[in-house]
Amino acid sequence: MAQKNKTKIYFWIKLDENFFKNLAIKNLRKTVTGGDTLVIIYQQMLLSSLPNNGVIYYEGTLQDIAQEIALNLDEKLDDVRLAIDYFQKSGLLQIGDDGSAEMLQVPMLIGQETNWNKYKRDKKLENFQPTSNQLPTSSNQAPTEIEKEIELEIELEKEIEKEKKTETEELFSNYFSIFTNLSKKNLSRRAMALQVFITLSHEQKERSVIGANNYVEYYKSKNPGDNEAKFSINAYEFLSNMMFEEYQQKVKVKKETLGGFI
Repeated sequence: MAQKNKTKIYFWIKLDENFFKNLAIKNLRKTVTGGDTLVIIYQQMLLSSLPNNGVIYYEGTLQDIAQEIALNLDEKLDDVRLAIDYFQKSGLLQIGDDGSAEMLQVPMLIGQETNWNKYKRDKKLENFQPTSNQLPTSSNQAPTEIEKEIELEIELEKEIEKEKKTETEELFSNYFSIFTNLSKKNLSRRAMALQVFITLSHEQKERSVIGANNYVEYYKSKNPGDNEAKFSINAYEFLSNMMFEEYQQKVKVKKETLGGFI
């Protein structure tokens, strides 16, 4: 039986134009011997943390996270220790109780796209032909390569944002319909629920739909006589309190008997 291809996610970070003007970066490069190397190590750590939303997990294979990072990045251990110590003191990195490293800037810089979106981006780059009225040039000559890239990037960013918006709308529609089918009292919570929903990551949005389904199934099994779901959690609170994380698995209702519960 043929296996279904699994969607692959590509991640990237968008460095702020003032990255090298950051006082922590400038101070490191000017006052610490080998500071440029430590900045490169920091950037590599940023990239390594992308799949986990800014966290480099300590696997416990080596003595500490510094040794694991040095091995994975093929960097000198002493340089990695210096980088971790410096950026931790600068408030850009945090070591958790489990020994993992959290890159605090990443959640604000991260971007992602599926392998299908990447394929479309690559195909557009191959076939891209700029139109004459899309981007003004400094002369009557054909647009330069830089101008073509800028125009393409603008077009692709618009398409990606449009796709993200469509995905969010579809997921929220699925999520909210689950609650309105349970109880009409949720209709008045739509705007509030949507406001919270759009702040979630794509993975959290998907988990919220799973959690909603499992919660409603659990509530109906536990309260078969409550046709109006008077005591159910509303769609807004279910999101704002992140309760959907508690219902990623189906919950079995214990049945009461004369001798207790089974």
